[in-house]
Amino acid sequence: MEQPSSSSKVTVEYFDPHGVFQLLSPGLLPRLPLRNLHWESHAGPLRSISSLHVDLVPSIQSPPLFITSENTSASTSGLSGVKSQESIASGDDGFRTQALGQAAIERPESSSGPPKLLTKERRHQIPGLRQTPYLKVFFLRCDDNDTYKAQARRQVREWIKENTPTTQTSSKVTAQENHDAYEWLIVHVIVPNTAAATQPRTSGKSGEGSSGSTSEKSTARWRGGGSSTILEKLRADFNGSSKSGVDRIAQIRIGINDVPYDMLPRVVPAIPGSYTETPQENENAWLDLIAKLKFQILTSFDMRVTQYEEDIREKDTQRLLPGWNFCTFFVLKEGLARGFESVGLIEDALVGYDELAVGLDMIVREQSITGSGAQHGGSFLPFTEDLKQKARNARRALLRDTGTEEDVESDDPIDMQSVSAASDPEWDEIPLNATRKRYRDLILSNDISIFDFRCYIFARQLALLLRLANASSSQEELLAKLKEQRESNLQGVAARNPASQPSEETENLSVLGEICRRSMDFMASISQIMRDDIWQSCKADDQTGEDGLSALPNPVMNQVINNMVSSFTFSISQQILAQTSTKALPIPPSTLASPSGAPGADGQEPKATIPEPKTMMHPARSSSLALRSRSREPPSPGIFPGMRGSSVPEQGTAASPFLKAGLEDLAGHRADLYLLSRSVLIQVGKEHKWSVGWEEVKHLGEGDNGEMEDVDLSQEVSGNRETVALAPSLYGIVNKLLRTAIEDKDDFYRLYETLTDKALRHYTVANHIHSVQACMADLAVLKYHLGNVAAAASYFYRMTPFYGESGWAEVELSMLVVYASCLKKLSRKEEYVKVVLKLLSKTGLVERAKLYNKTILKIGRSSVHSETLPAESYIPELLEITKGLQHEVRIPLESFFGNIEVDGTLRYQPGKDSFEIEIRLQYLLMENLPIEKAKVRITSSTGDVGREIWLESSKPIVFKRGKNTVSVQSNVNVPGTYLVKNIILETNNIFMEYDHSTTGLSSPKDGRVLKCPKLLVYQRLEAFDIKLFASRYMHLDQNRSLEIALSSGWNQVQSGELHVRSATAGLRVVTSEAKIGNGSLELSKISEAGVVHFGAMEPYSNARIVMPFSLEHDVNDISLKLEISYTTEEGTFFFATTPSVSIMLPLGVNVQDFFKHKALFSKFTISSATSSPLRLLGSKLEDSEVFEAHSGLTLSKPLVIFPRQPATMLYKITKSPSGSVASKIARPSSRKGSKSVLSLVLNYICVEEEIEDAVTLSLENLLGKSSLIQYSRLIIPTFLTQVRMRLSPYDLERSAILGELHTSNLANIKWGDHFAGLGRSEEHNQEVSILIEESLQQWIQQTPSIPLAPIFLTDDTLDKSRSIVIPVDVPSVSVVCTADLKFLELSSLSSDPILAASNQPLSATLTIKYTRIWNTAPEPEHDASTADDSLEFFYEVSAASDIWLIGGKRKGHFRIPRKASPEDSKRKITFPIVLIPLREGFVPFPHVDIKSTPRLHSSGENSGNPAKKVDVVSCETDYKNAGETVRVITDALNTTVSLDASGPQGGAWLLESERRGWESVEAVPSERQ
Repeated sequence: MEQPSSSSKVTVEYFDPHGVFQLLSPGLLPRLPLRNLHWESHAGPLRSISSLHVDLVPSIQSPPLFITSENTSASTSGLSGVKSQESIASGDDGFRTQALGQAAIERPESSSGPPKLLTKERRHQIPGLRQTPYLKVFFLRCDDNDTYKAQARRQVREWIKENTPTTQTSSKVTAQENHDAYEWLIVHVIVPNTAAATQPRTSGKSGEGSSGSTSEKSTARWRGGGSSTILEKLRADFNGSSKSGVDRIAQIRIGINDVPYDMLPRVVPAIPGSYTETPQENENAWLDLIAKLKFQILTSFDMRVTQYEEDIREKDTQRLLPGWNFCTFFVLKEGLARGFESVGLIEDALVGYDELAVGLDMIVREQSITGSGAQHGGSFLPFTEDLKQKARNARRALLRDTGTEEDVESDDPIDMQSVSAASDPEWDEIPLNATRKRYRDLILSNDISIFDFRCYIFARQLALLLRLANASSSQEELLAKLKEQRESNLQGVAARNPASQPSEETENLSVLGEICRRSMDFMASISQIMRDDIWQSCKADDQTGEDGLSALPNPVMNQVINNMVSSFTFSISQQILAQTSTKALPIPPSTLASPSGAPGADGQEPKATIPEPKTMMHPARSSSLALRSRSREPPSPGIFPGMRGSSVPEQGTAASPFLKAGLEDLAGHRADLYLLSRSVLIQVGKEHKWSVGWEEVKHLGEGDNGEMEDVDLSQEVSGNRETVALAPSLYGIVNKLLRTAIEDKDDFYRLYETLTDKALRHYTVANHIHSVQACMADLAVLKYHLGNVAAAASYFYRMTPFYGESGWAEVELSMLVVYASCLKKLSRKEEYVKVVLKLLSKTGLVERAKLYNKTILKIGRSSVHSETLPAESYIPELLEITKGLQHEVRIPLESFFGNIEVDGTLRYQPGKDSFEIEIRLQYLLMENLPIEKAKVRITSSTGDVGREIWLESSKPIVFKRGKNTVSVQSNVNVPGTYLVKNIILETNNIFMEYDHSTTGLSSPKDGRVLKCPKLLVYQRLEAFDIKLFASRYMHLDQNRSLEIALSSGWNQVQSGELHVRSATAGLRVVTSEAKIGNGSLELSKISEAGVVHFGAMEPYSNARIVMPFSLEHDVNDISLKLEISYTTEEGTFFFATTPSVSIMLPLGVNVQDFFKHKALFSKFTISSATSSPLRLLGSKLEDSEVFEAHSGLTLSKPLVIFPRQPATMLYKITKSPSGSVASKIARPSSRKGSKSVLSLVLNYICVEEEIEDAVTLSLENLLGKSSLIQYSRLIIPTFLTQVRMRLSPYDLERSAILGELHTSNLANIKWGDHFAGLGRSEEHNQEVSILIEESLQQWIQQTPSIPLAPIFLTDDTLDKSRSIVIPVDVPSVSVVCTADLKFLELSSLSSDPILAASNQPLSATLTIKYTRIWNTAPEPEHDASTADDSLEFFYEVSAASDIWLIGGKRKGHFRIPRKASPEDSKRKITFPIVLIPLREGFVPFPHVDIKSTPRLHSSGENSGNPAKKVDVVSCETDYKNAGETVRVITDALNTTVSLDASGPQGGAWLLESERRGWESVEAVPSERQ
């Protein structure tokens, strides 16, 4: 039976005595339902009703006096009204229910016949149980004014009198009337070819009540005289005289084409000027009628709601009074909810039912606590009668089937099908149906159980939610009723108007999801209520004990009740799934393949099919279990058995890409319902001992360990007659789908798989990843249980990673065991290897968790039991398979091993430049694991970050459960601090790797896996060593070079390779020009860029390789990456380092030249270019072929040069006797001639180097007396680095002066931090870094100062010192002029200093001579035609104006021959000059400057305008009087001065003055001061 919809329309009763409704309905019905209604609630906001369905029902048969011969002929009994059969049968139209004592009547859709008329219903005393219309309409036919006066007015007046309630003064009567409030309306229907059809709507006298348009009023005056139209008469007679009165009159004109021919009146002759209605006026008339219908219905609805709310408030205030009955309150409040529902206010109706559901729960809870029962809230039936009958029938059938029934009265066979199907054919299809019983009558009579009460409330909530969700079932029911109304009309004219179509509104997926959620909650509670209900019926039916069967076990009744509850729950879930099914849900296609089974031998397919849940709305049975739904193969390998498809419509690629609101919630809740149905199926299947595989999988691999069961020692053996073991049965299961699945084991598994698949696909849409994986696991376990290992393997492949990530270790282990078993049976070796490795990894994870719990003393057992660990041996077979694989298999090392500890002490082998590391690993598995090779990678944490060293084991290892030790060695020695980054164990193409770079980032507990201290790799004292030095000999005119010192140590080196790479930008080392600077090492002639091949070296031998280098830009320090590999009898070893060396010149040299007539004096200033002082050991200026150098005394002891105190060396340079010839030979080849360049050789030592040598010697003496000598190459460079960092310029100068280094600034250094990573000393049982720190601190305290080694100027000292050769080029000067200024008159004075009187003129001569011996430049080429063959110079004598007054020829020009001659040095040129000293004292001679005069000469011969070129001749002046002075004194011997101011002039007077050597003169007045 189809579930009828809830009330969804309002009733409008019409009175049609003239049979005009059939003419009016073609225009009225298409305009229904009413749309866009707005009702303003008294207690809430404005409510909008999008559409309101109207149920038009005819009234009681008209009295005979109303029917005349005219209208009798115009009407037929078949057209007296149109009414939905279902509406009449159900009687649900809001604020009402069925008549008391009458069951709901169902009429088939195919039934036909005249509609039934409403009978006069007696008013019930309880509101909410009445059936009354909201509006009463009188369809009036009046063809002319005379008929109106004679009959129509009287008919309308009497109808109004009968259908309008009389005015009452009693408030009680008014309240009763308000519960049935309604309005009335008169519709005047005008038939064509009548006199009324020629009338306009108004006569034009007044516009009162006119609803016509403006065009109506402007129409020509109607030729009807002064009388009013029929519409005006109706309004005047029945609308009332009040201006605020409601207009209850409407007029509709029927077109001539809308009336059947046999119903047309006799043709009336046309009246000139008669009225003809336009189409727009006709449409306005319809709009006016629809507006009046809306207004009148909402008015009556508002009065009813107001009255109901007042009554509900009154009843609610009486809740605590004795005698208050919840059922009566329920019926009253439900009437309000149904009223809201009738007008489309579904949310308000749903709120009402939700409040009633909560109220029922409160009443039941209060009654169960207080035990008041009927005294509070009314009484409920203790059990449900139909449940009792079903349980009784099922119990009897079960006892009869087992042969143990003793109280059966008849031995007649029982119809099993009838017993299982029960008496209600709907029970197994639609258990939630509000019309399945007379629920409201039972509620009103307090004759209802709690089970029925809850089922009814939830059925009503479900119906409202379906309407709110715009579900397809609700739409189809409503459209079917409207279609029934249209088809009851015999006329076809309505087809010209569009019929109502289904709403294009999409379904509300959020509400559908809410339905599923509420259904889950309802089923959880109703199941227990149903159990209690049936047990209560058993207690009432039992006659043997006071307490019934509650205290005794009853297996028969337990089985029956379980079956009934399971069937009921399963039916509800299937019903909800069918009602919430929607095409808007894009469910992906099923992955289950079509069945592979063939039909039986008789050509018939087996038994009955498992119907789709969608067919639960329309039950049907098919003839086969095989499904023909289209499906696709799963993406994973394997062949799946035939299974049924999805009942949910499948969506392909055409699904909307946009996520609709509520889609995920709906899909998730529907999936929960599928799983709920599956859980019911599993529970029933357990009774038949059918497993879905999880029990077998859980215990797979545990061995034969017996499982203990809990035994209740207090349990007594019962003597009940029904304690015998019962076979599973189907009695009580009435759901067809569930019953069909339980009848056969294959059907059981098929339904289980189908429900799981549907849940999986719904969870996929809902994006519930965990639930999808859980469903996939269920399918995989089922496939394995059924023996389809290929399909099971494909599922395991997709979902096993999920459980590991979610922390379900126990389930994951069991599934991996099964997965491995599947792959083994399928002979998929590579996949088997991966799965077994993962299985063993998870086993190791379990063991590591147990160890961790023990470590932290965790109380309680581990989350994973030891019984879950696989007992089968996998490693031997695993290694055998991987041995033949063509590729490597990599797994994390921590999967098989727990704590990994690295020994922090490096172990060095004697006589070999190699070291080894010990690693302790805790093996977690039970089986032994053979390992072929172990490898460890350590990376540098300081310095060269990219540097790494690989260490390998030298022999195979077998790991056993527990702690194991592995030693790995390496012949690579690169000093620095390292950390273990990779540990790799190799065996048969299996690589177990621990990678700190990835594991450390992903695992927050990484420290629990690997414990690795810092490892400090160093060189032992006897190991092969390589050092970098800057060359001690430097020639500024040649390429600089580097020296690489090789020390073989204890190694007997056979051959080796030195790789040299630049670590400084712009540095280029020329390895092809490498040569041996010291030692007997032989270099190979193999030419390879950046590589130097060398031969054998004896133990403890040294050699130096010198390599030139060049730089693109100046830098102070350079670095080289030196990597050397050398071969000995022990193997090939590798050593690498990146040393740095300073190439900055520690000194600077400046030169100043003084040219003389026959010699050149050069002054060299030597200074320190750094903050470190220098010790100058020797200075020498070497001769050249042209010049000779002469120096004074040589250095007898080292000369200390400080940064702010340079040293000065003076050398005399003269022309060698053969210099003129060599100069002539050198001139043609170069401008200066390379043979004329001298060389300055400086030998020096930096004080900083002296300090380093002294510290090194002192530390070697210290370490040589202790066990720390093997750390010398580590300690000494580290100590020197700290010394350099802490030496200030002041410390360096003090050390240079005092000859010692103070160690006070080294006392606060934490030396232990610099040597962390050396491990522990076995001899002292202490950290090596602490031993070094204590030793250094003690040495610093005992050695406050370190003396520097004394330096003596010996040949050996000079050989070991640094030397620099600086080329010194003698400047080329064309002419050197010597100027000599001599006084003529003062030459006869005998005084040593030259005396002169101030202001007295002195006669002098300027003598100039010149020489060309310093001209080393080539002779310039001149034009032969040029007559000028001399060089012109000019001189200038200048002095300060306040010292000398110069007279005579102070400036002058002179010429010398252009060509040099031997007589040049003998020629002299003199010029007379007068000098007057102006200031007393020692004054210098005037300055004489001689310069050449630039001259222009032609540079081209054939050019018309030859270019001019300036000829510049270099000239130096040797002024002999540059350092001489003249003593100037006054010539006055005594002077007499008068200071009397009374004279004629006033002021001072010179009275007398006596000069030296002259007579006295008369006094003359001096100038006024």
